[in-house]
Amino acid sequence: MMIMKYRHTLLIFNLLLLSLCNCAGLRWNGKPDQSPPRDEINPPTPLKETSPSLSEETEVSLAIYPLKMGSTWIYNYLAYDQQSEVVWKVFDEVVDVSIWEGYYLAELERSIVLIEGHPGGRFISGPKPGRFWFVVDGGNLYRFNEILSSDLSGAWLDLILPFPQDSQGWYPHPDQRAHLQMATTGFRSASAPFSKVLPQGGIYTCYNVATRYQDGTAEGTFCEGVGFVYQEFNLFNRAFGYRIELEDFSTH
Repeated sequence: MMIMKYRHTLLIFNLLLLSLCNCAGLRWNGKPDQSPPRDEINPPTPLKETSPSLSEETEVSLAIYPLKMGSTWIYNYLAYDQQSEVVWKVFDEVVDVSIWEGYYLAELERSIVLIEGHPGGRFISGPKPGRFWFVVDGGNLYRFNEILSSDLSGAWLDLILPFPQDSQGWYPHPDQRAHLQMATTGFRSASAPFSKVLPQGGIYTCYNVATRYQDGTAEGTFCEGVGFVYQEFNLFNRAFGYRIELEDFSTH
């Protein structure tokens, strides 16, 4: 009985950490030991006027989440643990777009500036600089950190656009999708749409996006034509997490 309880707790904690890795930009992807390095797979083809046209579903996804060349998000990022709070300024920019394995590929670069506080060596909830990718397969947006793989069944399914409604949702984690684990833990869904005035100006259609966990929360607000304007992660019984708020957004 104690072994089963321990395994259950360990599973929940691992799912929470994997969600933290993807939202905060830590180095993780669905199958790190099986995916070939980016240099060993077919190189992406730069988008040109002569490139194959994108599918209608992909065009819709890119209108909702503008992962287009030059798009830039600037965030205020507060991370904390039991000992301290630390604040960064985070810059996410789309630095390259291409057609890769038949999919739309957006390459983003994250840079960070420490504003306040002193993170220690074991401070795990802070942002990590570097490059990451979104692979857009119609309405499915997969996120990769450090390593790309054409096997999307083993990838983190970050978003489904347009968002499923009527209490429908999805499992970002590939193992849960593969084994059809209809569990509450790890299930992600979006609220009904609502209008929101952003500090940057304008009224946008937005959704509250939540991932369910027994021992924590991962929630955010996503606005069409912008992306995430707010995200937070909190693990109840271990007192660490982060809160991200959009300061500015621009697209070219």
